[in-house]
Amino acid sequence: MGESRNRGNQGPKAAPLPSAEALRRWLHVPGPLRVPDWVQARLGGRFREASPPGLAPERGLALERAVLGVVDLETTGLSARDSRILEIGLVVRSGSRTVRRFETLVDIQAPVPAGIVALTGIDDAQLLGAPPEAQALERFARVLAETRVDVLIAHNARFDRSFLEAAWDRHGLAPALPPFLCSIKLARRLLRAPSYSLGALVAQLGIPEALRHRALGDAEMTVGLLRELLERAGLAGVRTLEALREFEAQPKPRGSHAAGLVRRPVDARRQVR
Repeated sequence: MGESRNRGNQGPKAAPLPSAEALRRWLHVPGPLRVPDWVQARLGGRFREASPPGLAPERGLALERAVLGVVDLETTGLSARDSRILEIGLVVRSGSRTVRRFETLVDIQAPVPAGIVALTGIDDAQLLGAPPEAQALERFARVLAETRVDVLIAHNARFDRSFLEAAWDRHGLAPALPPFLCSIKLARRLLRAPSYSLGALVAQLGIPEALRHRALGDAEMTVGLLRELLERAGLAGVRTLEALREFEAQPKPRGSHAAGLVRRPVDARRQVR
C-alpha cells in the first residue's frame, strides 16, 4: 500500500530523451561512433529546444541520403493550358554530389513566340531535330527513374509543376511525378531579401551565375541557392526530407523573416550585376 501511495504522489513524467541515433545525427557524430549516455542525458533537452515546433528531425529520410532533382523549364508562355514546354533542365543531387545532368529542347511544332526568343535566345532553327514533347518527357522520366529522385525542387515550383503535370496527363506518362518543393518558399523562410527572384537571390548570395533563362543554367543556379538554403535549414534543426517539406509548408512568421536563428552577414550584401 505504501509503495502505491508513493507512486501516486510522483510528479509529472519527464519527457523522454531523444534516441541516441537521433542525437548522433543532430551532433553530426560519425556513424561508427556512439553517443555516450551522459551526452544523451545532458543534451537531450537542448535537442528538443533546437527542433522547430511540429518537426521531427529524427524521422524519415536524412537529407544527405535524399536524391534531389533540381528542375527548370523554359516555356512558350505562362499558362500550362495554352502554352508548351520549350526546354527542360535537370540537375540530380545526392548529398553534396551532382550525379546527373539532363537537358533537352522540345519541338513545339509551331513558331517560337518572338518574346520568348528575345528572352531565352531559343529560336525556330534551334528546334530543328529536337524531340517532340512526348519523347522529351519520356527521356526526362527515364532519368528520374534511373536516378531514383525523391523530390523535385524548382524556383516557383507551382509554375514548373503545372506544366509538367499537364504534359504528363496529355501523354499518359507513368509513373507519377515525384513530389515538389519550392525554393522560393524556402528562401522566404530562411532569407531576408528585397526580391526572391532567382536572379536577385543569386546576386545577393554571391552564387556563380550560369546561362540565364535557359533551363539547365537556371537549374544550376537553383542548385547553388539550394545548397545555401539547406545549410541554413540544418542550423534550424531540419535534418530529413520529411522535416524539410513540413518546414517549407509552414507560414512565414509575421513581422520578421523566419531565419532569425540562422541569419548571416551575407543577407546584408548589396546586389551586384
